[in-house]
Amino acid sequence: MLKGFWYIAGESTAIRAGRPFAAMLCNQPLVLFRDGQGRVHALDNRCPHKGVPLSSAWQEGDSLRCPFHGWRFVASGECVEVPAIGKVAHPSPASACVKTFPAEERDGWVWVYMGNDRCPKPSVPPPSLPVLADGSPMVSVRRSAEAKVRWDFAVDSLIDPAHVPFVHHNYFRRREAARKKGKVFTRLPLGFRTISQNVLLPDTFIFRALSLRLGSATTTVDFVLPGIHSERWEIGARFASVMLVATPLTDERSRFDICVGWNFLRGIPVGGLVRRTLKTILGQDRDVLELQEQGFGRQGSMLLNLESDTLAVWYRQLKKYYSDTLAGVHDPQHPVPEKVTLSWTT
Repeated sequence: MLKGFWYIAGESTAIRAGRPFAAMLCNQPLVLFRDGQGRVHALDNRCPHKGVPLSSAWQEGDSLRCPFHGWRFVASGECVEVPAIGKVAHPSPASACVKTFPAEERDGWVWVYMGNDRCPKPSVPPPSLPVLADGSPMVSVRRSAEAKVRWDFAVDSLIDPAHVPFVHHNYFRRREAARKKGKVFTRLPLGFRTISQNVLLPDTFIFRALSLRLGSATTTVDFVLPGIHSERWEIGARFASVMLVATPLTDERSRFDICVGWNFLRGIPVGGLVRRTLKTILGQDRDVLELQEQGFGRQGSMLLNLESDTLAVWYRQLKKYYSDTLAGVHDPQHPVPEKVTLSWTT
């Protein structure tokens, strides 16, 4: 797992006033809660006294009170009350403070920054769904799905073009309509990008919703660490985008978080249909990746030797590049060429 990045802890709607919310990111148990101004705070989900999860705490104003011995913690993590010793100016030592994590809301998600020794605080805001350049309004829908799969496999699925016509047949691609494609990739600081112009959209119901006549589109696809895939499609005045995030929960579990936005059909209530479609798509990825996890337990290596596997190789090399950069390695080499063309059939 990579530290020094923002990760999605949950949907904003799940964090309700007066209801502490338990989350897990990068093997770190968290408790999220809203203060009186509606701001979300993230703390270590453990009372330092005897270890009771603070997600079971009673929320009192802008503080959490442990249900075991009543120790009370404010959003800064400071313990401000220990009933067993009565009212004193400093009720507990600094060691009794609870660790806190930066938290921000964006696109209907609560993002939490998981720092490391070299990057304890965020230097940039959380990622966001691609929007129109003029900032005009869009409709957006979110969905999540957990999987019993290690995080690297989850990230692989975001950048694996060859699985789409098989795992997502009739959603994004149809197997019988496969054709060879060449994509030009360019380097991003911690990822890569491909832009395609005058692309004829596949004949599936998802792209029919974007353009009934399946007109040519301009598409931009980005991948950046730690595991964020974003796409945007433009057909005339119509614009749609998606941000798909692989979120590490534990060493054995990951979650897919997806947000889709569009600037058309704003007066038509299609949100429910979109959410059901996203649920199906995420379920397809979850099912096949859990099968991969089963197989990987018997065979401990993968054969990443196809041109369509290059993106998975880059991802692993980008992780090393990032780690080397943080460690101060002299002249670390970015693994992605400044410009390169890759081809595959899908």
